[in-house]
Amino acid sequence: KVQLTCRQLHSGESLPPALVKAGVMGFLRVEVTDSGAGIAKENHDKVFGEFTQFDRNKLQGGGGSGLGLWISRRIIDLHQGKMGFSSAGLGCGCTFYFELPLYPQPGTQEMSTKQFT
Repeated sequence: KVQLTCRQLHSGESLPPALVKAGVMGFLRVEVTDSGAGIAKENHDKVFGEFTQFDRNKLQGGGGSGLGLWISRRIIDLHQGKMGFSSAGLGCGCTFYFELPLYPQPGTQEMSTKQFT
């Protein structure tokens, strides 16, 4: 399941100074939910680490380098966004998300109301 949402800033929501100066009006949030193997709670703090793999042979068929999430998070960070996930544990799947700042349309002080499908 993939979900795409836009949200406006809430009054009192704190932002890094660079985003305030740039006039950020809200965030685009993309969530991807699966019903896969899930992530054990003791591994939550390691998910975005470089070369991280959990139970490689069982869960990934022995493939992958463990760099995908690390690279993704670095790209999102460079765009002043954030990336995270939730998982209730093994056997429960995961939801990964990222948020990127939205800026006003040129010449206005409004976010686009364009719908995404």
